[in-house]
Amino acid sequence: MKPGISVSTVFVVHANKLLAIVALFSLGLMSLPVQADERVVFGSFRSEENAENWARRLSQMFGQSVSSTAHELEGVVWYRVQTSVVSQSEADLIVRQAQASGVSYWRMSADADLRIGASESSPVEQPSLVEEQVRLQPPPGITAREPPVPESTHSETTLTDQTVQRTEYDVGIEARGFVEDGFAGQDRYSGSLSLEVEHYRSWDQDRQSLTFTPFLRVDSQDSDRTHFDVRELYWTRVGESWDLHVGARRVFWGVTEFHHLVDIINQTDLVENIDGEDKLGQPMVQLSLVRDWGIVDIFALLGHRERTFPGSDGRLRGPFEVANDALYESGAEELRTDFAVRWSNHIGPFELGIHHFSGTSRDPMFVQAPAGRELVPYYPIIDQTGVDALAITGDWAFKFEGMTRSGFNDRYSAFNVGLERTFVGLFGSVTDLGVVLEYMYDERDEDAFNTFFEHDVVLGGRFAFNDFADTQALFGVISDTENSDIIYSVEASRQLGPTWLVSLEGRVFQGGRSAERAIQTGRFFDPEFKSAWLQDDDYVQIEFKKFF
Repeated sequence: MKPGISVSTVFVVHANKLLAIVALFSLGLMSLPVQADERVVFGSFRSEENAENWARRLSQMFGQSVSSTAHELEGVVWYRVQTSVVSQSEADLIVRQAQASGVSYWRMSADADLRIGASESSPVEQPSLVEEQVRLQPPPGITAREPPVPESTHSETTLTDQTVQRTEYDVGIEARGFVEDGFAGQDRYSGSLSLEVEHYRSWDQDRQSLTFTPFLRVDSQDSDRTHFDVRELYWTRVGESWDLHVGARRVFWGVTEFHHLVDIINQTDLVENIDGEDKLGQPMVQLSLVRDWGIVDIFALLGHRERTFPGSDGRLRGPFEVANDALYESGAEELRTDFAVRWSNHIGPFELGIHHFSGTSRDPMFVQAPAGRELVPYYPIIDQTGVDALAITGDWAFKFEGMTRSGFNDRYSAFNVGLERTFVGLFGSVTDLGVVLEYMYDERDEDAFNTFFEHDVVLGGRFAFNDFADTQALFGVISDTENSDIIYSVEASRQLGPTWLVSLEGRVFQGGRSAERAIQTGRFFDPEFKSAWLQDDDYVQIEFKKFF
């Protein structure tokens, strides 16, 4: 931090800038009219059996009547899974449940005649401004069983005798600005370009499909952030009461908002973002058994992927560069096959998951290289058993993640617990506010080398402006209850027309020991200096994405 400028002053200045930008997103949108009656749509299928199975599952999940309705387009019969006509308040509740469960959905007015399988000659097929699609990841083991044909603004769909094919592209332009130079002299500004392609093809009446999602980023400053990854490349076979997935996939576990404690299948792509939500594709064979008493997912994870880390010119990194060659406890090293199993079910308002993982840790330990200026990742073998639970009742959501893990010296336990209260129609507007409160605990205390969240409280706010542009914003303040470390964060997004998306992100790190002091005293790995390397990394990031 520069002399004469306090951390609190920096935060106030930059937080005000962030709030001003988010406020501009919502300017003029607070007086939009409210729709009286709506339907919520959850996808479309060519297989009537698949559609009915998915409808029954959603009915059980949401406690609402969900059914499949047949529509014919160009000689092909499609089965749309949707609710009956409901009031806006009932639709709001279903949407909150879908968001919490990660289920993709559409909202459309009750009198809209939206058919499936859009084409350029059928403009009514394209979503109108009141039919914006929310593109969320499906819950593991559920929508994998019922791969829908998406109703997407940004897709190219081909119907060829029992085959459905679509390809989507998005190109991103990202700019980052930091308040200070990095502790190692890194630049204050950087830019990058990204490209992600998703190709989906299904056949055999949706019983078989292939998904391919490559990703590329080119960064102007950090050569280690310039990278390519196959996020997903897998084949799916849907049986009577089972699914089989073979290939590289992304699978998410967890329910809490700010820290995903039990999420362990995929490796974190740390050069993409410090929040841990970007994941590398994991080669696997996954068998999902669908029963009345729940879904059992069995995983054989074929090989281990090393975590990505910022390079010497990158920001949001630790005191030393991380070596490219990792060490493993397993003699098979990165070729070891790991195993995991998870049971999940919805019981009334409860969504419950119990899992066990045995294999090479996704979180590395570090050993110092002989030269002393580089860290070498070391991946031990661990066993992790955990539970995640979600209960939604009215405007309240209660969340819990807990786990116990061996392999990092003594076995230890950790948990996250949280609640969220949604205020619908804030101050008589169409805007909803979700107030989030979470507590994160790790019994290792300051010895928890692989996380900042040992005994932290989070207070957050999620704004959903319910406008034509799907404007959303999430604010959070993460505070350590045993020292002065505080992290302020904001994430916001807004659609700019049918094919553009702008997103804003910013973080301020306050209260921790300084990197200069750690360097002067040589206390690089002292737990008291865990956040020292981020104290000069307050930043704002803006990204524009174009969809094709």
